[in-house]
Amino acid sequence: MQKTDEKRDSGYTPIVPAVDQAGRLLMCLGENAGLSLTLTEICARLGIHKSRGYTLLNTLQQFDLIERDDRTKTYRLGSAILHLARNIMTSLDPGQIAAPFLSHLAQETSSAAYFGLIQGERVQIVVGRDGYRYGYTLSLGNSYHITHSAHGKAIVAFMTREKRERLLAGNDLCFYGDGEPVDMARLREELGKCRKTGYAYDAGEINRGIMAIGAPVFGANEEIMGCIILLGAFPKARIRSYGSKVAAASAAMSRKLGADPDSISDTLD
Repeated sequence: MQKTDEKRDSGYTPIVPAVDQAGRLLMCLGENAGLSLTLTEICARLGIHKSRGYTLLNTLQQFDLIERDDRTKTYRLGSAILHLARNIMTSLDPGQIAAPFLSHLAQETSSAAYFGLIQGERVQIVVGRDGYRYGYTLSLGNSYHITHSAHGKAIVAFMTREKRERLLAGNDLCFYGDGEPVDMARLREELGKCRKTGYAYDAGEINRGIMAIGAPVFGANEEIMGCIILLGAFPKARIRSYGSKVAAASAAMSRKLGADPDSISDTLD
């Protein structure tokens, strides 16, 4: 009994070695998506003996978690992984996933943080966390045009070129307020900057004294599904630091939803 207590006090964590190795094997193949590996390559990366690797691979094959190409004698993730991933993705609640990120942002910036879900040509506010008790706030359930303010710039900046150009060719643009004229040269410069920094902002133009920062959130299909919005009466000098925080939160949330925001940024024109 004394030995057990000592292990607990020393930070001992009970694990099953074979399960640990199987988990690391799956992660190894997952990190090399699209690339099949031989038994030798897998064992070298995991630092295990070939006999152990062969046993693990055979066991995982029984559950279709691993597939073997008999021609090349290589292994890759199996179809059961896709089935499990689909079950996970269908059960994800974006609002619930966003909540902790919004709480952290609101507390860290003493501002109000929201998550908006894209619904056609509108963005609906589905969850929010208020870090201050004055100024302009957004009501849950309200929706705004997809091009409205900072969130509009952030969303449009990360659209495909074809979709972006089709939207910008329309007349109903609200980047600088409903009915306000759009300086297209200025807008394109802001969109380009947003693609580099990961966020867009409105420095109190639409609502005097209220700063707005927006960053896109991506889903598992690598398409924009919504955005994180930060509102506050903070100085303009803090836009860069707060913008970085909003961009980091949106990237982390995107990863939770199964997207890879880094690869998305690398493929933008």
